[in-house]
Amino acid sequence: MDNPRQLALDLLGRVANSTSYVNLLLPKELVKRDWSDADKGLVQELTYGVLRWQLQYNLIIDNFTAGKTLSQNLRSAIQLGLHQLFRMRIPTHAAINESVDLVKGFENSAAGLANAVLRNAERAGLETLLKELCKNKDEYSTLSIRYSHPLWIVTGMLSALDLDGRKDQLESLLAANNEVPAVNLIALTEQAAARLDDSGVERGEVSPRGFLAKGNLTAVLSDSEVRVQDQGSQLVALAFAEIAPSGGNWLDMCSGPGGKSAVLERQLSPTGRLTCYEPNAKRAKLVESALVAGGSSVVEIKNGQDAPALAFEAVLLDAPCAGLGSLRRKPESRWSKAPEQLPGLIKLQADLVDAAVKTLKPGGYLLYATCSPLVIETNAQIRAALDRHSDLELLDLVPILKSISPDLELNQNRKTVQLWPHLHKTDAMFMALLQKKAEH
Repeated sequence: MDNPRQLALDLLGRVANSTSYVNLLLPKELVKRDWSDADKGLVQELTYGVLRWQLQYNLIIDNFTAGKTLSQNLRSAIQLGLHQLFRMRIPTHAAINESVDLVKGFENSAAGLANAVLRNAERAGLETLLKELCKNKDEYSTLSIRYSHPLWIVTGMLSALDLDGRKDQLESLLAANNEVPAVNLIALTEQAAARLDDSGVERGEVSPRGFLAKGNLTAVLSDSEVRVQDQGSQLVALAFAEIAPSGGNWLDMCSGPGGKSAVLERQLSPTGRLTCYEPNAKRAKLVESALVAGGSSVVEIKNGQDAPALAFEAVLLDAPCAGLGSLRRKPESRWSKAPEQLPGLIKLQADLVDAAVKTLKPGGYLLYATCSPLVIETNAQIRAALDRHSDLELLDLVPILKSISPDLELNQNRKTVQLWPHLHKTDAMFMALLQKKAEH
């Protein structure tokens, strides 16, 4: 049986049992099938929706199956039914019957249980169930359930917002993480931007090169100078190009899959040179394919920690991180990431910062970026770097971002920059600009 619900069930199983992301798996599956746009949209909403609301749906299932152990597949099939009942315009009988039919396909003996859970949930209603689940819970545990975020992520986001003077915006941020993001495009050149304008593609709000894609992407992406890229990531690359000497040697230290590298190489002058490091061979190939064929940019399969001393005028370190800034696009990150992973990431980030400082020439610039707003990965990491390196200075990045995007709402009382999904409609990118002091 090959239909949207079955494919959604299969994808949920693959995500649960591997480190795969649905945004990479789904397109590969859809291209194999000659389905209508409606069916493609259905499998996308089912899969992403269940991944977003998994915590909430699991608690509802547990509420009706106390003392029972459910297989992963059974749990996923019931979650698909709950999502259709509570957050999609699917008739009740179809939502329940189709989900029960899924269960019959792999665990016939559990079909009655699935039917009972879905009918009881539908009878109770979502709001009643949530009130029951949140009874006697503290404020942040309640937000965790209502917005389907693990508690540690809720409190981590709160700390990051507090640092940015936005502590009262926690609920807005959690709600934004559950929204379906617009597909963002970047025009790599002014000519490509003009072509998109001529085609009537809507401009993005925060990046001067950003556009919003609607409908079928085939036509716009047939232009080799148009790529899919979040506007927050675009601003990272454009900010780097704004401060780095255009005729110098630039290093993209953790370049895979190459989206920012593609922006950077087009901002260099003819005398400039871009080197891209990527330790993973498959991702290094993606970087190569993102760059201009036959151009002067170089891709090396190499760890950033192995960068030579005093080799570059500017380094972009888009550091490996918890990735909690892209929960709209990768909803499964909330369940695949854990606080126990943070110490290893923090050490890796610090090692890469140290390597970046070493490879910079005196007077050179380091732009440190993460797709995570967690303070331990952002401002705390920068403070620690300044403590370790007396020859490093933190520069004010806010005016540079404002010169690129004048209407960008930023906290003017800090030198680092934090973007937010609920404010900027971007991933929650963090940026800090450091300069290695010139020798006297």
